[in-house]
Amino acid sequence: MSAPKPLEQIKRETKAADRAPHLRRSAQAKPDQIDLLDDVVPGGGGTYHHGGPYDATLASRNRDARYAPLAAVADSNGEALRATPAANIVDAVTRHVPLQGTASVPPGQPDFGGHVMRYEEGDDLMREPGAAGGAYRRYEHVQYHPEDLKGKGEPSYTIERDLKTGKKKKQKSKD
Repeated sequence: MSAPKPLEQIKRETKAADRAPHLRRSAQAKPDQIDLLDDVVPGGGGTYHHGGPYDATLASRNRDARYAPLAAVADSNGEALRATPAANIVDAVTRHVPLQGTASVPPGQPDFGGHVMRYEEGDDLMREPGAAGGAYRRYEHVQYHPEDLKGKGEPSYTIERDLKTGKKKKQKSKD
């Protein structure tokens, strides 16, 4: 017996997955505008969902708190809201604009409305080697320059820095 054709295999797997009780149609996300525009499944055999960064906010992905993507960032989001003046939060919610002013007022200091900001500053994950989970993009076997905040490592950081300073000197000499 020969192997099934790829399209037949996809249809068979999709049909089997749809029979699973945890994947009933009512629990699945409806296709969004991008999904409706794409005809990746020929013959109308179903819709294909193009995953994106906002899928983590879907209710279907956050039903079980043990595996919910939003539960993983609940503490840090709460701390960010505590570090944001109330007026900025209201502005973001009522005007549908991005949240601004997070940690613009140091902890223990009053904001513009006189409310004392009560939050705890976390580790600087870019600069502090003892940060929770380790410093950002730092590996034990790689040497880093003290000014290397992006984790490029040596000698790459020094070479790129010298190239940039050389370009700046050339531009100044032209002016």
